[in-house]
Formats: sequence, structure tokens, C-alpha cells
Amino acid sequence: MGMFSALRFRDFRFVLLTLVLSQGGYWGCNIAFQSVLSEVDGTPATMGALFFCLLVPYTLFSIPAGVLADAFDRRRLQIGVLLAVSVLAGVCAATVAAEIADLPVLLGLAFLAGTGISFLSPVTQALVANTVPAEALGTAVPLQAAGLNLARSIGPAVAGLILVAWGALGTFMMYATLSLASVAAAFAIRTRRVPPAVPMVRESLTAQVSAGIRHALQRPPAALCLTIVGVNAFFGCAFTTQLAVRAASTSDHPDTVFPMLVALTGLGSLMGVLVVARLSKRIATVRHAAIILGLLAVSTALLGTAPTVPLLAGAALLCGAFSIGTMVTLQTIVQRVVDDAQRGRVMSLYFLGWGGMPFGALLLGGLSTWFGSATAFLLYAAACLAMAAAVLVRLRRRGDSDPVPAT
Repeated sequence: MGMFSALRFRDFRFVLLTLVLSQGGYWGCNIAFQSVLSEVDGTPATMGALFFCLLVPYTLFSIPAGVLADAFDRRRLQIGVLLAVSVLAGVCAATVAAEIADLPVLLGLAFLAGTGISFLSPVTQALVANTVPAEALGTAVPLQAAGLNLARSIGPAVAGLILVAWGALGTFMMYATLSLASVAAAFAIRTRRVPPAVPMVRESLTAQVSAGIRHALQRPPAALCLTIVGVNAFFGCAFTTQLAVRAASTSDHPDTVFPMLVALTGLGSLMGVLVVARLSKRIATVRHAAIILGLLAVSTALLGTAPTVPLLAGAALLCGAFSIGTMVTLQTIVQRVVDDAQRGRVMSLYFLGWGGMPFGALLLGGLSTWFGSATAFLLYAAACLAMAAAVLVRLRRRGDSDPVPAT
């Protein structure tokens, strides 16, 4: 089968569309929150707090969301969450229009936005296995991973352009529009629930989570991939939380430079997604993920120390490409090696790894306040480089050929 053969299936196309729209809206609203906060109290510490609220729900709710995705009708669960997110997006826009978006309000709305996406992500990804036959799953998974990360790329890029043209209100309106469009796409899905092999409603939450963890451990290299996801989220992806600060410290015109950095980060992410998706059969290995993480470390160091806007712009482009490139490679590997009956719970572990980003954002903001951005970014770059080296040494010592089993 060709790379895009899974697109032949109608329901898969609508699931992919729902994923791209909802994720694009969420990552786009991140830009709106940053813009409004920069006007209210745009210090490194408050930016770190904002991203903590946006992303900590992944830590709190990914596991329960994964359990629900395996226990109940995934389509109905998805529609319910999307409707709630659409209402929230409207509230965000109304709050900015009414000019009542102070710091506590912004942090509260950010937490609710993060809660919505943390429940939505595992169920949307788990739906893929219910929309294509088993023999097409090997092509559907890379497309799904590409779609997810494409949304993370295009959402902020488009939001940055809207921010320049119409301000934060326009960006929140984009969030609301994409949320409503994703609801319409979800209603068009006509898949049926595939009952789990075990009657999960009779199991305790602890037992269900333990089963997902055991399955990841039994399906190498899933557990190692999930570990790298956590490190990358904590140290490798936190750079996005300080783009406004880096723009202000490097340029006399941060209002122009910040949206440009956002757009370049999105463009870089798009490049990373397309390259990994195109070469997934050859580079979807742990070894390649570690190499990309090492390249991200170098780019992060440049982003934190760049003295001029052109260097800063180039670093943002590379950071976007390598951060998302690492994640899409790891996600493709994990999706290929797990069983569908455990997919929701294992993917919830993947998003739990993403939950390290808010804590990384808090620490990066604190380190930037105490020691300066350059030192903070260099420390984060060193952590990514150390993880990449450790993985490569482990693979070399074990003589692991690092194959990716077929689904």
C-alpha cells in the first residue's frame, strides 16, 4: 500500500479532519493566550505559569481519558468533548472582547482549554483503528501522526498571522471556528464501537492503567519511546513558552518579531512532519529519534543565545522542525507496535509524557528569571543532548538493530 492509501476510507478521512481542526484550534489559541498575557504581565515566570495551565491537564487527565476511550463509544465521547470545547472557545473570545482578561482569568481559561484537549487527544487517535481495516493500519498510523503534528504546526503559524492582522480576539475567534468545524466533522463519522476484549467497566481504574503500562513494557520499543517523549516534552519543547520573551530581549520591535517567530516555528514543524511522514518506513526507529533529539539540542542552544533577529529566526525554524520531528517519529513507532484493545491507554501514556511540558515551562521560566535566558536554554539543550547520547549508547551496547514491527 502507498503512503496515502488509508485516505481511501471515508471515516478515516473525517477522523483525520477532526483531529487536524481540533488540534489546530488548540495550539492556535496558545498564541492568543501568550499575546494577551504579554500585555497584562509578560514576564518569563508568568509565561511559564500560562503554559503550565495549558498543558498540566495532560498530566492530570490523560490516563482517565485513555481509559474512557477504551471503555465507551469513542465517537460519542469525542462529540461530547468537542461540543464542550466549542463553548469554551466562545467564552475565551467574549472575555477578550469584554476586556476582562486579567491574569487569574487567563490562567483559568488556559487550564480549561488544556483539559478539553487532554480528553480529546487519546479518543481521537484511538478512533483510527475503528475506521480502517487491519491491513491499512500500517499506513493510517503515520498519516494520523502527521496530521496531529501538522495541526501543531499550522495552528500556531496561522494564529500568528491572524494575531498581526486582527489581534488576540481574531485568534480566539479562529479557535471557536475550528472547534465548531471539528464538531461537524465528528458528526459525519459513521464508525461503530469495537468492544474491548476485556469488560473494562468491571475493572478498577488502577487495573486498567496497569494493563496499559504492562502492554507498553511487553511491546518494545514502546516503553523506551514513551520515556524519550517525556524528556523531549520537558526539555525539548518548552522553548515555545519563551518565544515572546526572546523576541523582546533580541529586538526593539517584539510585537512584530514574536508573531514571526511563531510562524517560523510552525513552518519548521510542518517541514519536520512532512519529512518524517515521507520517510517513515526508513527513519521510524528509536535511533533516528535520538539523532533528531540531538539536533534539537543544538538548535535550542542557538535559540537561547542568538544575539540577532536573523539568527533567532533560523533557530526557531530548526527547533520547530526537530521538536515535532522527534515526537512524530516516536508516535509512529508506538502506534505500530501496540494492540488496538490497549491503544487508548497506551496513547494516554504518550500524552502523559507530553504532560511534562508544563513543568518544563515553569522551570525554564524560573531559570530564565534567575540566571538569564542564555543559561536556561543551554541547560535545557544539554539535557536533550544527554538523553540522545544515552539512547544511542544503549542501542549500540545491545547491538539492537532497532526494527519497527509491522502492525
